[in-house]
Amino acid sequence: MNEMLVRARTFMLTHARLLERRLFGVHFEGESPAVVGHVVRAYQNKDGGLGHALEPDIRCPESQPLLTSVGLGALEEAGYRDIELATSICNYMKSVAAEDGLVTFFTASALQSPLAGHWINSTLSPGLNPTADICGLLHYQGVVDEWLTLATDTCTKKLVEEPPLEAHTLLCAARLAEYIPDRGMAANLLDIIATSLPRASFFKADASSDAYGLTPLHFASKPESICRPLFAPGQIEAHLEVLAGQQLPDGGWPISWDAPGPASGLEWRGRITLDAIRSLSEYKVV
Repeated sequence: MNEMLVRARTFMLTHARLLERRLFGVHFEGESPAVVGHVVRAYQNKDGGLGHALEPDIRCPESQPLLTSVGLGALEEAGYRDIELATSICNYMKSVAAEDGLVTFFTASALQSPLAGHWINSTLSPGLNPTADICGLLHYQGVVDEWLTLATDTCTKKLVEEPPLEAHTLLCAARLAEYIPDRGMAANLLDIIATSLPRASFFKADASSDAYGLTPLHFASKPESICRPLFAPGQIEAHLEVLAGQQLPDGGWPISWDAPGPASGLEWRGRITLDAIRSLSEYKVV
């Protein structure tokens, strides 16, 4: 193993939570994707949604849309489909969605548990983020559902009529573009992302910037990513070089915000470390 990967593996084994350890095993050690499905199911509540701090900055046990999107993302990352789980998640989404199908980051119940500071004053209004992300991930699962159809139609209409100028929302749009069955609409969404992203808030185009933001590697974590053609090779290479240089002596990568507690901080570092070492591996840096 490359030394950088060896150090990252040590960090994952000593600091990361089970979900990211099993994902690391799928990516680098030949584990079955099914193990990730078993872990994600452990976060599911009776209402079909996912909770229990699956998004490490939101510590509530109750099901929340954003936490559910994290679990669906883990399944997609592992390449694992679970139609039964996906169907039950659609039922949960229907129970918390607005009339047009959109959902909020989280419901009011999340405010009764510890939160990272950046979430405390968040709006509880339904929006494209995280709805478009969840729709894309459920399309990946292959589920057919009335709520999913409605929410997908609402998201695509909003993205076309008023393209967002915020990077996190555009990343949700990218996920929808990747898996939406209508490939003509997928092409339209990619055009919207290409036009909007350079002007979007929280997009970090400059690899040398210390500001918080999403980089091209968030949109194109591997060479075959649907958004990879949106970035010049030199731009990707610059961000990979910076990313490789951010590994800390303990083998992990840092986070750039204040987590609500030590457990959350380590859980996020496990997630960020997995993302970093996976991208570096996909682009043959390690």
